[in-house]
Amino acid sequence: MKSSPSTSDIDPSPEGLTHYSVPMDLNLEEKFEHWRCWYGNAIDTPARLEKTETLVRPGFNPTALSLGGPGFSLVDVSNEPANCRWRAPARSQNWLLYFRSSCAGFSFSGRSEEIAPGSVRFMDHSYPGSFHAPSGLSAVRIQFDRQLMGLDDQSMKRLEGLGDIRTHPMVRGLILPALCSWQEPDLGRDLPRLQPVFRSMMTALIGSLLEAPAEDSDMKPARIAAVKKFIRMNYRNPALDVDEVVAYSFLSRRALYYLFEDEALPVNKYIRTLRTVEALELFAEPGSWRRSLGNIAEASGFANLQAMRRAIKETGLALSELQDNPELARITSFGLRRVIGL
Repeated sequence: MKSSPSTSDIDPSPEGLTHYSVPMDLNLEEKFEHWRCWYGNAIDTPARLEKTETLVRPGFNPTALSLGGPGFSLVDVSNEPANCRWRAPARSQNWLLYFRSSCAGFSFSGRSEEIAPGSVRFMDHSYPGSFHAPSGLSAVRIQFDRQLMGLDDQSMKRLEGLGDIRTHPMVRGLILPALCSWQEPDLGRDLPRLQPVFRSMMTALIGSLLEAPAEDSDMKPARIAAVKKFIRMNYRNPALDVDEVVAYSFLSRRALYYLFEDEALPVNKYIRTLRTVEALELFAEPGSWRRSLGNIAEASGFANLQAMRRAIKETGLALSELQDNPELARITSFGLRRVIGL
């Protein structure tokens, strides 16, 4: 008898985030039926799962985490061993898949192939297909509406023909890091930002692969995400300044400032605020009195003590206050983190 997913098994979070896991109080056969029922209802393309073996293996525990947005969805699935077949849906949808684990065999659009871990490829699900995963399968997929992307059948066939695109600079430097880290603990706080960012990533990637320019408005969220990540990785280096960010982003100085036009802080102040937060948190640490002011300034990425003094003064505090009251440093740091979205 098929067991249907209940609200206790599917955990909806605010802003379109949903988590699914198989209930632990079922026997192995019931777990598989529960998963098969959920999968067939949850995956936009009508799909049917079957067992690869006669018996379901102990420890059976497939999971899924999904994020919905306008014109796209992001789904992270860990499938247990299974065979799967799907029919062509009434409405054409397309996926960009990043495979964490290998799959013995896929069949898409009449082409059969083995999929290696780490592969990234476009797949058109307007055609029927199948997969055979005797050892299970783990993958992250971005599903997008081709019409909203302005893609016709010919464009989609060109994308499919590219095969594994993990070596593409945008995939390697931006999309893969995003897909590998999108399940961070504070994801809920970032959901409003993630939705337009992932869509703009796809627009930028498709535009690059098809050698067709994407609209600046679609590129902007992905560019901001990439630039901010670069700054967060390097702000402790005193050599990082706006010119370094210009060189990294391949934007002019004017274009870089325009990119941050609608952000809470301009790019130069974003760098300085990250350093200020770092300094405040060092002041808040137990035993911070053992460190010299110059040491804290250097560890935070400031060029010198005077630069740190000026940055702290912008918060309305003085260095002497922070030395006398570490809790004040902690409270101020928390407020600045909220401003810059950390």
